[in-house]
Amino acid sequence: MDTAYLKRVGLYIAGAILSVCLVFYLGFHLWRTFTREVKIQPVSETTIEKTTETEGYIFRKEQTLLFSTAGDAENNTLFPMVSDGKRLAKGAQAARLYTGSSMDIRAKVAEIDQKIALLQECVSGDVKNLKNSQTIDAEIVAILSQIRAAGDSGKTTDVGMQRAAFLEAVNKRMILSGIGTEFGSEIAALQAERDSLVSGLGSCLEAVATPVSGYYYASCDGYESVFTADFLTDDALTYRGLMDKLRSAPVSDSKAAGKIVTDSAWFLVCTLEREYLDVYENTKSCTVYFRAGEEYRLDMEVYKILEGDERFAIILTTREMPSGFDFSRTQTVRFPTAEYTGFQIPVSAVRVVDGITGVYVLDGSTVAFRPISSLVVTDGYYIVETNPDADPPEGYEWLTLHENLIIEGRALYHGKVLSG
Repeated sequence: MDTAYLKRVGLYIAGAILSVCLVFYLGFHLWRTFTREVKIQPVSETTIEKTTETEGYIFRKEQTLLFSTAGDAENNTLFPMVSDGKRLAKGAQAARLYTGSSMDIRAKVAEIDQKIALLQECVSGDVKNLKNSQTIDAEIVAILSQIRAAGDSGKTTDVGMQRAAFLEAVNKRMILSGIGTEFGSEIAALQAERDSLVSGLGSCLEAVATPVSGYYYASCDGYESVFTADFLTDDALTYRGLMDKLRSAPVSDSKAAGKIVTDSAWFLVCTLEREYLDVYENTKSCTVYFRAGEEYRLDMEVYKILEGDERFAIILTTREMPSGFDFSRTQTVRFPTAEYTGFQIPVSAVRVVDGITGVYVLDGSTVAFRPISSLVVTDGYYIVETNPDADPPEGYEWLTLHENLIIEGRALYHGKVLSG
């Protein structure tokens, strides 16, 4: 056997192994050089709102409109002459009763009415009183931002509610730009389409006019004479009396032709746990999130608070009647109960060292421990104080804005120097 040949083969193999080890060694140190042993992110500040959810009940000044004995809306077709929320003068025609029965036609006409109302609002003679172009541009941008935010969060109902406001703002901008000061032909075409659809409903049995001026709504729930604004404004109202009222049964009528709301002011009645009484008893107004409008937000005045044994009733009011807002009698709503502003820290980044709760940050190449004072834990994050009044534990400093927070890392300790 050629021993010289075997030696050369052995040297080649040893050299290859050595080369692989050398490459691995160099690669490891290059990786250590260009990457940290930790994962970091800058410390940021945020504000979060804690809320509580409850049921709400809408009270308004309403008057039910009725057909005569000539027919009823159950066996025929109730056809509103205007869209929901339209303000009518006294004696104006609000609805008709037709012999035909077609909900599809009614839905199509309602959509056309919304388009006509939008165009009429833009050419109602208030062109000279429109805001300046910069204000309307800002309004368009704000609406688009709300639509985008609602779309990103999947709140499609909120997107639909913003549609009319967006189109109205764009049309006003067109008027100021001289692009579209006349919508007469468009309104006439829509009116003709509407009349054509109405003609397919059959014979008109009866027309109902409004006995007073107000805002017309086609649907009735039977609580128009039960959940009244006058009941809430009674100075003798008690918590027990309000609870009894909320348990009342509706008073329905098959001849209802809709209702007229005689005052823009309306009330929302809710009950909350007594633990939140301190939040609202000295508050003049608050924000309410309406689930029916997919988190539609309204700022309302606190009208009255009635205390019970375990809960309290909060009665709020406003004159705001947003276009497209769902005025269903019962609403699921959310109330803010607390607001916290502080540094947002992932729960995974929080450590306990010698009984002190805190986080590690990277100061240059040195690891430093920063104590934190937690305000609240929510959705996988700590919200911690940005400037605690107390002095930090001896030997440490409080966490500050924009420091490099270590969110991943092993074998960390205060003062450790990272290579690279």
